[in-house]
Amino acid sequence: MVTDAKENWYINMQKENKRQNIKLEGRGISSGLAIGKAFVYKDILQHKHILYNITKDNIEDEYQRIEDAIREVLNDLKESADIIEENLEESLADIFRAQKALLEDKALLGEFRKELEAELVNAEEVVKRVLRRLEQRYAEMDKEVFRQRGEDLNDLARRLLRSLSGITAHTLEKLPNGSVLVACHLVPSNTVFLSRKSAVAAVVEIGGAGSHAALLTREMAIPAVTEISDVCEKINTGDKVLIDGNTGTVIVNPCIETEREFKEQITQQKKIKEKALLRCHELAKTKDGTKIQVMANIGCFEDAESAAANGADGIGLYRLEQLYLSRAKPLSEEDLLKNIERTHFPMKEKIFTIRLLDAGADKDIPFLNLPAENNPFLGRRGVRLLLEYPDLTKLQLKVMLKLCTNHNIRVLVPMVTVPEDMKQIRELLKATANEIGCSKLPPLGAMIETPAAVMCIREIVKFSDFLSIGTNDLTQFAMAAGRENNLVSNYYIEDHPAVLKLIAIATENSAGCPIEVCGELASNHKALSTLLKLGIRSLSVPPPLVPEIKETVREIEL
Repeated sequence: MVTDAKENWYINMQKENKRQNIKLEGRGISSGLAIGKAFVYKDILQHKHILYNITKDNIEDEYQRIEDAIREVLNDLKESADIIEENLEESLADIFRAQKALLEDKALLGEFRKELEAELVNAEEVVKRVLRRLEQRYAEMDKEVFRQRGEDLNDLARRLLRSLSGITAHTLEKLPNGSVLVACHLVPSNTVFLSRKSAVAAVVEIGGAGSHAALLTREMAIPAVTEISDVCEKINTGDKVLIDGNTGTVIVNPCIETEREFKEQITQQKKIKEKALLRCHELAKTKDGTKIQVMANIGCFEDAESAAANGADGIGLYRLEQLYLSRAKPLSEEDLLKNIERTHFPMKEKIFTIRLLDAGADKDIPFLNLPAENNPFLGRRGVRLLLEYPDLTKLQLKVMLKLCTNHNIRVLVPMVTVPEDMKQIRELLKATANEIGCSKLPPLGAMIETPAAVMCIREIVKFSDFLSIGTNDLTQFAMAAGRENNLVSNYYIEDHPAVLKLIAIATENSAGCPIEVCGELASNHKALSTLLKLGIRSLSVPPPLVPEIKETVREIEL
């Protein structure tokens, strides 16, 4: 008996050892480092619901159950929208309003009744079948906006099934503090229950950088990793997990040494940040006294607050896309003005650069109903789309003109390729100013994101007050390697000599026009010295990185 006990103990220890220090490689969609206990979330759509047949006499009763569930879910969606709007951004709340609109569609109710009458099965089965069928139809469509509708329908199915099953509380409402949420797929109804207090990180199997989950976890500053297959089988509830949202690495049940090293990384990063924060509000100067402007890239009010707290010298890039991506109809002039003024507030009198709507490619705008393109990244995007929809562009320019009378506003034009792009936008800006009787024009800048723009820079500066090099797109076009394509990631090298040579050509031919860098290369510590020696005097980086970049600048001698 003693021998058997020892053997069992040994076998269990061997099994446990096999589950120690498991390294999983994925893709980071929200940066940061975190340690926590795993909480594996099982999707209600994966649960087995009882299927039973009904008679024609039961149809009205089952239909009433569906109507009651819909009524309850509509109330939940309104509450979810209110929670998100109060704590994050109004545009994010529109995700839930879009779902509410889908559920209020009379055609959907008709589909439920038709299925009930034809198949004579219970309400749970009807909801699953109808919404799965509709979701599959959307998933097969080419346009991203329709695939997003499929995800919304999937989320609605979960909500309706919880209501029909009498589940009054969402599983994630019981999420313990300090948890690492592990799930196959995170949808809006999941992420609304996350907070900095309960979830320290998230690991999901499915969900790209543009998914609702990525959008919301980044907004809440929760590190997140995706693209780990069968993640719910590889991680168990209660496992200790180390998350690196920067590299997309997950360590399950780390050994003492691995955990110690990871904690040292966190401590080291914290010390570096604390030291950098002490001088973050001071202007950055190189060792030989050259002043370097370090600004921030932002997408919402919280980013602007972070930029101000981290000592950003201004906003080098404010992305408007977040205000448009989840909307079923365009923003009004009043709403756009209100949103920008709110976001601008933390930066007060500092430079505030607003990029005109950069839509197209992977950023589809629902209300534009754009046709599918074979190669959207080389298609109608950025300024090309702005010129195609002059009314949409004029509305934005009107807001910029009104803002520039009292604020230090600059306007940035995305994806400029040829001088004609900037010429037409400048003409539209002047015409809009005359139309509303505005005498003051904001500085107008061109985003240099293609090799063609670099080669045309002498002509582009004739219509530009400043230039901003977007190194993310410039790198993918120069190296012919898509940013999102893992198959060619070894070619996507942002500090490759070819990319740096393009930046050198741009600075040499800018004819004294102010030129800055706003892509990921601007926050690459190893490349900073080269950028500054090429003549770059202004950088724009994510808000949390401003203090560290300023410190790096102070160590450089030109």
